[in-house]
Amino acid sequence: MIQVINLKKMTKADLDKLYEEAEKLTFDNTRPLNAAERRQLARAARKGRPRIGAGAKRINITVEQRLLGKADSYAKKHGLTRAALVAEGLKRILAA
Repeated sequence: MIQVINLKKMTKADLDKLYEEAEKLTFDNTRPLNAAERRQLARAARKGRPRIGAGAKRINITVEQRLLGKADSYAKKHGLTRAALVAEGLKRILAA
């Protein structure tokens, strides 16, 4: 299994130990990734947003400027993105 390491949270001693271990790596003491490790590496290498439901679709809509300004202010105040605010509004309207 591939181990994820957060270098910013490591102490100097931990970083020194990690560096020493990395210095010992050679081609002779490595091995190919197994299937699970290849899948994990592929997931880590993917770019973009994580898939939610069936995935996301980019759309282009027109919104009156004042309404958009109010929406952006609301989203910022509540820690949301514009897209999250629109998605939440759509969910609530469609659930009603």
